[in-house]
Amino acid sequence: KSTLAFTPEVRASYAGVLADIVVNTTNDVVDDSDGVTSLREAIIEANSTPEDDTIQLTAGATYNLTISGSEEDAAATGDLDIVTGGGEITVISEGEEQAVIDAGGETGLNDRVFHVLENAALQLENVEVTGGLVTGDSGGGIFNTGTANIINTTISGNSASLNGSGINNSGTVSISNSTITSNSNNSGGGGIHNFLGIANISDSTISNNSAISGGGILNNTGTVSINNSTISDNSATGSGGGINNLSTTNYLLGITSINNSTISSNSADSGGGIYNSGITNINNSTISGNSADRAAGIYNFDTASIINSTITGNSSFFGASGITAAGSVTVTSSIVSGNANIDAAITQSTNNLISANNNLIGTGNAINSFNGDRDQVGVTNPLLGELADNGGPTLTHLPLSNSPVIDAGSNPNALTTDQRGQPRVAGAGVDIGAVELQPTQEIMGTVSNDTLDGTAGEDSIFGLDGNDVINGLDDDDVLFGNRDLDTINGDAGNDTIYGGRDNDLVIGNIGEDFLRGDRGSDSVFGQEGNDIAFGGKDSDLIDGGFGNDSISGDLGSDTLIGGQGIDTLNGGSDADIFELAVGEGLDLIADFVPQQDQILLDKSTFTAITSDSGTGFSVDAEFAIVTSDSDAETSEAFIVYNSNNGKLFYNANGTEAEFGSGGEFANLTNTPSISEDDFLLRG
Repeated sequence: KSTLAFTPEVRASYAGVLADIVVNTTNDVVDDSDGVTSLREAIIEANSTPEDDTIQLTAGATYNLTISGSEEDAAATGDLDIVTGGGEITVISEGEEQAVIDAGGETGLNDRVFHVLENAALQLENVEVTGGLVTGDSGGGIFNTGTANIINTTISGNSASLNGSGINNSGTVSISNSTITSNSNNSGGGGIHNFLGIANISDSTISNNSAISGGGILNNTGTVSINNSTISDNSATGSGGGINNLSTTNYLLGITSINNSTISSNSADSGGGIYNSGITNINNSTISGNSADRAAGIYNFDTASIINSTITGNSSFFGASGITAAGSVTVTSSIVSGNANIDAAITQSTNNLISANNNLIGTGNAINSFNGDRDQVGVTNPLLGELADNGGPTLTHLPLSNSPVIDAGSNPNALTTDQRGQPRVAGAGVDIGAVELQPTQEIMGTVSNDTLDGTAGEDSIFGLDGNDVINGLDDDDVLFGNRDLDTINGDAGNDTIYGGRDNDLVIGNIGEDFLRGDRGSDSVFGQEGNDIAFGGKDSDLIDGGFGNDSISGDLGSDTLIGGQGIDTLNGGSDADIFELAVGEGLDLIADFVPQQDQILLDKSTFTAITSDSGTGFSVDAEFAIVTSDSDAETSEAFIVYNSNNGKLFYNANGTEAEFGSGGEFANLTNTPSISEDDFLLRG
């Protein structure tokens, strides 16, 4: 029997209720006399009271489980057991970073991380579960026969010799806003094995897991619901790279429902995306880029229903790359086209591919089955965009403006939104497939100061006169500030933004944007994504932000900041300032003009520099010009320029080997002859 984490006196003062237990050591100890509380002690204490308890961890801390042992289910040794009668136990890390709970893998406990016993309840929030390893058993990360709620949590790097390396569930598990990745076994369910249990998955990613059967998920005669989630890059040496939905008898059926989700880039011997021998219902979802020796998209042996979905870009050697039916498949208002080799096939004359109308089908021996109302067959190119971020929680294929799927579908389930969350009914009718192409909305301002918000679709917004605030919101928008002092925010999507006249604030935000300040002294911020940004006329500030950006000052004396990523900077005419940093990527300066342009270095970033702020280096030895990278590495100077190739180095450790915390941070691709007077120091 384990020692309690709190003395009887402390427990008595709480009258049997410990609503919050703060873990204040990362060590794995059970000692009620040491004055600290470990995670294991907190679990033991929470198990001992019938009330619900919350265990608080430190954000970003790692809690290594090191007390090995087995043959007990009280959390005293080995895994952390959640027992019957202990109420719901919540383990939470409050902060931006997840706390890590690590069982050590091959050099650790040789046990899983959590074991939730029958009728027990565990909630994990903002933590990472890793390093679980079990031999001769299932459930490397979590073994659940009770109730488990997984919220904003990562389950990664776990393994089991049997099933369910990430999670093995025979109870009820709910997974939301979480990632299950890089778990593996040599049996079933690399990410999740659901055996006679209930698994609800929403707004989550199941990726890079591997197994023999069900690389991402093996639903073994249980019930699985997947919503707004991504199942990607999982692999199975047998069947079901993404999902294997399994039934063992006519009475023990695996039932899987997939809604508003994407199954992509999974691989297997059979059924790269989905292998189904139970009942599978797919709505508003995308199956794309999966591969297999046999049947890449869906390999169906029992009953499947596919409604308002897109199956494209899959590839297999045998069978159909889209749908191979060895059972019954009903297809409604869906795209099965653009797959390698053939799109839809039946394996025997007794198998059924049934059209419920309004489908677009490519090739295969099953196309004769698609003779319903408004079916289009023999269309090998559905004219879709690449699998990409088109808004919403998952990647999708957006129909091109001339696609035959536009306004040719139906909406049998009266869906209000497409897979992305955009209106399902737009234009003259419903589009075939998972994504509804939204018509462009035109929004006009006035001569006054306006606040103009776009819609969830593609917008063209014109600010006209006045100091306007323009927000594009979702999708790919075209925004014009026009006259006066405007603030223009593209928000999500790949936006095109023109500031217009006067001094504007232009923000691309999320997506790959085209930004132009135009006239006036503008501030242009790319933020996330690979952006193209122009300052335009007058003296502008252009900051690429995250991603690999192309930045041009154009006319005027501009300040250019590449930000993170590999950025290309063109100052344009006039005297420009290139503000550079170290550790944020590499800036490629294409048109530096000595004695006209300047390179700005902030001493709070380039901390080795002791020269005074201002132009040049007051300490001459802190800048040097060399002719080889090896000379730069051993130079006494902190800022070193290789005049032969244009590379600019921060040599943080002086003459010692390599560059310490520095390295190459810029390349003057026109290899100009620069001097210390071309630098401006700040701070």
